[in-house]
Amino acid sequence: MAQDNGTIMKPNCRKIARVVKSPKSPYYLDSLEARFSRCDTTMTVDDLRCLYFGGGDVSLCDVWRRYQLLIGRLGRHSGRANDAWWQYQMLLNAVWSTGNGSKGHPLYVTQMADAIQTATDFGAPLFFKIKGSRKKFTVAPQR
Repeated sequence: MAQDNGTIMKPNCRKIARVVKSPKSPYYLDSLEARFSRCDTTMTVDDLRCLYFGGGDVSLCDVWRRYQLLIGRLGRHSGRANDAWWQYQMLLNAVWSTGNGSKGHPLYVTQMADAIQTATDFGAPLFFKIKGSRKKFTVAPQR
């Protein structure tokens, strides 16, 4: 919910790793993945942050590729392409809730491909940190 109230905060990966493993938690990873695959529009930014940073099988770059594949096969206005677009936008919200892309407030991602995809989508170089890394780095958009 960091983005819901306009604040940004870096992800607490230790806490996220703990809550996504507990079946009693509202952030249980299996439940979040099922909600995400159903395009549950009630998912909050906290839900999405736990899904993205919780070690599940969700990648911003993979969702983007799936969206591109679906619009190529089925057209931009197909239901499946719209679902993939929603999923991509929600994962972007999770990433953008962690910072603003400046040196002082880098964006956090789980892999370099997601940093490249985010910078490309934004259209400008951004500062990032990869989960587990201590270094900040700049990523320029791809053409």
